[in-house]
Amino acid sequence: MLIVSATVGAGDQGNARELARRLRAQGHRVEVRDFLDAAPLGIGRAMSKGYEAELRHAPWTYELVFSLWYKLPFLLPPLAAFLCWFTGRPLLRWARQARADVVVSTYPVATQVLGHLRCRAKRRWRWRRRAALHVPVASFITDFGYHPFWAHRGVDLNLAVHPATVAAVRRSTGQPSIACEPLVPPWFEAARARRALTRARLGLARGELAVLISSGSWGVGDVRDTFELVASRPGLVPVVACGRNQALRDHLEELAQAKGYRAVVLGWTDDMAGLMAACDVLVENAGGLTSYEAMRAGLPLVSFRPLPGHGWRSAQAMTAAGVSRLVKDGNELLGRVEALGRPGPARQAQLGRAAGLFCHDAALEVAQLAVSGTPPAPRLRPAVRAARSAAAAVMTGALGWAGLTAGVGVAAAAGIGVAHPPPGTRSVVYLGVRLSAAEMANPQVRSLVTRLGASAVVSASVAARDPADLRALVASGADVESGGWGGYGKGRGPMAPWAQALWDSRSATVLGSVAHQPVEALCPARSVTAFDLIDANTRHLMMVVPNAVLPASPAGPFPQDDLALPPRLQPDHIYEVDGTTRSASQLALLLSKLRQQVVSEDLASLPLGALQ
Repeated sequence: MLIVSATVGAGDQGNARELARRLRAQGHRVEVRDFLDAAPLGIGRAMSKGYEAELRHAPWTYELVFSLWYKLPFLLPPLAAFLCWFTGRPLLRWARQARADVVVSTYPVATQVLGHLRCRAKRRWRWRRRAALHVPVASFITDFGYHPFWAHRGVDLNLAVHPATVAAVRRSTGQPSIACEPLVPPWFEAARARRALTRARLGLARGELAVLISSGSWGVGDVRDTFELVASRPGLVPVVACGRNQALRDHLEELAQAKGYRAVVLGWTDDMAGLMAACDVLVENAGGLTSYEAMRAGLPLVSFRPLPGHGWRSAQAMTAAGVSRLVKDGNELLGRVEALGRPGPARQAQLGRAAGLFCHDAALEVAQLAVSGTPPAPRLRPAVRAARSAAAAVMTGALGWAGLTAGVGVAAAAGIGVAHPPPGTRSVVYLGVRLSAAEMANPQVRSLVTRLGASAVVSASVAARDPADLRALVASGADVESGGWGGYGKGRGPMAPWAQALWDSRSATVLGSVAHQPVEALCPARSVTAFDLIDANTRHLMMVVPNAVLPASPAGPFPQDDLALPPRLQPDHIYEVDGTTRSASQLALLLSKLRQQVVSEDLASLPLGALQ
């Protein structure tokens, strides 16, 4: 058996490990491989980092792409062919080296490529069958809800957790689809026996209602808001699993200490079974394996502010199946947590429906597929093949355009191709303050920018309109860098990304001529594209993409965060203070707070020109 998973979060890996354990227990020889290793030049790892950065910094782009496949599913076969160019040969080599009788995918991208390789094996042209997969392929769908990315007509057997997903995949592919239980180890159920011991280890008193808050191995989502809502209700104790996000853990620990919250904040844990046994209810935002583990552990679920894309779809599907409850606001969250966290009909009904999912072992179906195989799928009509070839051409162009625009923006947010702090620096933050015309003319703001050691980020349109104020800013000793041309979308500038990149790169020349000093960095107030990187490199400019933009925008039930700063500044991070949407007095107050925080944390602040 060859199982193809991916190290994109911990869920896909956990499903693959459990399936491998069950197959080995039956006496089969199993090999597990990482699909990301099939991509050349480290592209797979870059995609994983870009995906994580997308969820952290631009989740709306993930929702947009995720929804695209629902509306244009006919583009999936061309996409699978495109992906097969890069990853098909390694997958075939893995199957050959493992001498596999069946290949199982627990990752949707791998499902698309393996399905395409299986379709090649069923074609009449011999030269196409050479680079084909000649053993059956099974797909285990780890999401609770259906998504077209999980479906490919070349896959011989589809395994899903819920019958509604099974029916949707069967309609889409015409291939056999079976409902199987989630791939959760048995020790999650056995951990209930050590509930009292684990609660004592966590410091949970008898009668306290422990609310487990999970956000996956990356610790993404609105965890802070959920934490504050639960911690502020008497009798509820939030137990937060921050995964590998150490910054989130530090932030929540400081918040609990500052506000006197009763809470348990944890990082990565290898005893998730014991943690679930010690708690009374789970609040999750991603669905997936953590939700299935809670069902096996006898822990009721509440979905709150789910992640875009698969998190939202899974939360809706689980609510429709009655195994979770998607809540809309904080008041409903607290009411549902208290109703499910204590014995009662609501808790009993949800746990009963969840227990009904554990009825049939997927490992048995995989083993049977290896022995019996499946008949070949019918050939497509010539008209359908021509339509798919045309769709492939359209898809290739769309993928190229997405890579030049949104794809490069996500990579830049992850720090690829942009300015970095010099190696060996410690206890240093790099600051840029984006100024409007009114703020640039304010003497107090100019003085604070200079004393803070930050760069003044000014657009060329503002500098050309108020050259005297810009020169006064330079005379005060402040470093001035370009914030782009400015004024886009108001009838004064181009809208095409290549034209915006050209204008923004020229803005450094305009700004330097007005300020009478060289401009070394460009920090545009928009997403960065490949055109920006090319033009900036041509003009020998550093492209700066900040790690965070201050102040925090108002969100959720906490509008007082309008002028809030992070509880701790991260060394070697780039921060941009956006003053263009605040008044000069608000910006002056914010810069004063920031200077006090830099001093109190024993940090040094440097301008953007110190990057490399």
